[in-house]
Parts: sequence; C-alpha cells; structure tokens
Amino acid sequence: MLYDTSDPEEIGGYDEEISAGSRLFHLSGTCRYMRAETMPWIFREVYNWSRADGDVWPETLWPFIRTLHLRDHAVRHPMHLTIANDVFEALPLMPVLTRVTLRLDAPIPSDLLISLSLVPKLISLEIYQARLDGPTPPPTLAFSALENLQISICGFKGVVRANGIDHKRETENVLALLQNVNDNLTGLQISGDLLSIGFLAQNWSHLRKFSVTDHTPSPYIPVPQLVSRMPVLQDLSVLFSADITREADDIYPPFTLGIRGGEELARHSPLLTSVTLSNLEPADPIFEQLPASLEALHLLAMRDLYVPRPYVSRPLRVAPFTSTSLRTVMDCISRFDDLTQLSLTLQDFPTAEVIQAVASVFPRLRFLQLARPIYSFGGIYCSDVRDDNLLEALRGLPLLTHLRIALDFEDREFQQDPQQYAARWLMHALPGLQTVEFCWDQWRDWRWAGLEPFVWQPWDRSVLLLPPTPPPRTPSPRATTPESVVGIDDLQN
Repeated sequence: MLYDTSDPEEIGGYDEEISAGSRLFHLSGTCRYMRAETMPWIFREVYNWSRADGDVWPETLWPFIRTLHLRDHAVRHPMHLTIANDVFEALPLMPVLTRVTLRLDAPIPSDLLISLSLVPKLISLEIYQARLDGPTPPPTLAFSALENLQISICGFKGVVRANGIDHKRETENVLALLQNVNDNLTGLQISGDLLSIGFLAQNWSHLRKFSVTDHTPSPYIPVPQLVSRMPVLQDLSVLFSADITREADDIYPPFTLGIRGGEELARHSPLLTSVTLSNLEPADPIFEQLPASLEALHLLAMRDLYVPRPYVSRPLRVAPFTSTSLRTVMDCISRFDDLTQLSLTLQDFPTAEVIQAVASVFPRLRFLQLARPIYSFGGIYCSDVRDDNLLEALRGLPLLTHLRIALDFEDREFQQDPQQYAARWLMHALPGLQTVEFCWDQWRDWRWAGLEPFVWQPWDRSVLLLPPTPPPRTPSPRATTPESVVGIDDLQN
C-alpha cells in the first residue's frame, strides 16, 4: 500500500464525489422521451451527500438505484452529513439495489444493519473505516442475497482508526455479524485488526475468495488456522503490513505466515489454486503448506497508504526480496509445477539474471510480475528493454502473454515517451506477448489504486500501430548547458 505523508484532503483524487450519471441531467430535461431513457443511468448509482437535507430520494427513483454510497461526513469539508431514518426504511423497498458502501465516523447503527439485511437483492456490502463498537446486531439478520462482504479499517485517510473505540465490543459485534452471513458468502475481505480467535469456530461452506488485509490479528493467528473451515476456498490473499501504531515488535515484517511442521492447506481447502502473500519470510513454512497444484502465486511487499502524523518518523518497513533471499524463495516454491502466474516484489529493478532464474523453474508461465517498491527509489537503476540478455531471458518463457515489469529509463534519448518505446520494443521482440504493463519512476503521477502498491500503465499489441515516437530534437549549438532531467531528489525538495 502506497505511503504518503501529505494531507489527503489536499491531494484530491477521491472517487465517489460526483455521480457519473449527473452529466446526463441537462439531456434529461430536453423532453419526456429523453428523461425516460436517461433516468436509469442518472440514478443507477447515488450518493447521500447529494441531498443536503439528508432526506431519502423520491420513491419514483427507487426502481433505478443499483449502487448506494452512504457517508456521515464530507471529505473535502469538515461537515457532518445527516442520514435520516427515512433512508433506513427505504432501503428494503429498493428492488434492484445490489451494492452498498458505508463510510461512517460513528459506530454503525443497528437499524442500518437491519435495513440492509432486508434488501432483497443486496449482493455486495462494503464497510470502510469500519467502526463496529455500537449496539450488538440482532442474531437473525437475513442478508438473503449477500455474496460479498468487505469490512476494512481503511478509509479515505488511509489505515487510521478513531480514538476511543471499544475493541472488546467491536470484536463481539464483528463475530455476530459474520455469524449471520457465513453460510452464504462466496467472498470475504476483512482487516486482520478485526479478526479474533472466535473467527476460527465459524464455518464457511461456500467461501471461494478470502482476503485478510492491513495488520495482523492480535493475538496472532497463523494462516492455516484462518482457512481451516473453508472447504471450497479457491483464492486466498494475506496482505499484512506493519502497524506502527502498536508497540509490539512482532507487528513489523517480515511476518511468519505458516506453521512449521503443520499440515497442508489442501487437507481443508483442496480447491485452492491462487495465493497472494505480503511481507513474508523468504523461507516461510507457508510454502510447505500450500498445495503443490497451485496455479497462481503472488509475493508482494506492501505498506499502509497513509500513516497518522504522530507516527511518520517511525520506520515503515516492508520486505521485498533481495538477490540472496530471492534464491531462497525460488528453492521453496520450485515444487509448484503447475504455476502459470507469478508475482515478485524485488529490492532492485529486475535483471536478466532474475528472469532467467524464474524461467528455468517455471517455463510455462503465462503471467509474470516483477515489481519494485515505488517508495524506496534511491539511486538510478535501469531495467532497459533494449538489453539483449533481458530479451533472451524473456524468450525462455514461450507461453508468456502478460508481463508486468518495473521500468526506469536513465537514457535521455527515451525521456520523451519511454513507456511507448519500451512497449513497442517488447511487442516486436516477443510475438506471443499480448499485454505489457509498466510501473516506472514518474512517481508524482501515481495515485492510490486499492490494494495494489503500484499504478500499472497497460499497453497491448495495438501499440505497434502507433507512429514511432519522434527522436528528441538536437540541442541548439548555442546552448551552454544541457536540459536538466528532473530527479526524485528534486521532486521531494
């Protein structure tokens, strides 16, 4: 997760501020026909902060509302937003409402949970900056259609929690809420901060995708115990980052995710084919416990998006792989013969030697991601796609169709459009490659993108149809100094 010490109110870039359908308002007023045609689009996705009085939308609009965002505070202004009780009463009467997101500073009211549980077609419920230390939810919440639940302590201001939370009550309420929905969920994403030992007693008979994010549970729960009651699990993500607001030493990476000498995950989750892990030990025992039939393995290094100002001076540790630890990792994962997708976060930019090492073990890869932590750029490195050795190493992956690679061009000849140049070069050299994505050193253009620590810039084979990037103009003979190249140090000053 990308770290930034600047004030998020100043950065901008928040979504969900203006409804995309609002652009059709003027068109809808031209005639009755256009009004009837545009209404389903204008009100497909609605936001409670568009109604200053906090009242519910007119009943004539309810049949169009598919996605609803509720918030009790403004993002760009210190203003409280009222959510009237009429909104709670209206929710079960919205016939096509399938997705709701919540961002509340106050504890979630029981009345709101009850209303949401009665929405007939609610498939996805997303609770951000979660605070669940309010009244205990009833033990019989319906949620008859709910398939995907996300409960995250992360919000617009990053992984920051309010003061004064009753953590004991919150733990009880989280378990009560999960107990209501565990029989039907197919997807669950939850902050590790909200997990407790009581989670291990719950059965997840239909859960296919499970993600644990943010920080490790306290007390710590090893991954094999977390998934021991998930018989149809296919996709597992464990994305822990350092929690610098806690004093304990064991909350800094690298984390130990597995149990040494423990039983294989396949015993309880025989369908598991995709695993994503963050900030783990190079020789973590989890590698011994993953099923040998694994098809996708993503090993990342992540950190919190924003950090509370009192803690910005603390070390923000992550655990990318060095050249030494990478050899250990490759030895540990070499038994996954069926692997077709692999992601690695490296301390340095990827080299031909790294790609050769990967290709020698996993020649049947179709997807390869070789990234580098974007926040740790120091000296100049160059992963230059013109390198014959790098291209030859990539040819050792004959089935590769999707490549993600950290890119840094030192050569000024390609400062004008290095991504397009690199994409054209790779597409010419590797006929089987269908897409290539770059994360490179123009860090001032990066934006937060969910759980991904990077913003990847995608290119496909249509780049070959574009006219070549013109070479830079020759400097005037009268120029006394070459044009300066802006570096990372210049941008930080």
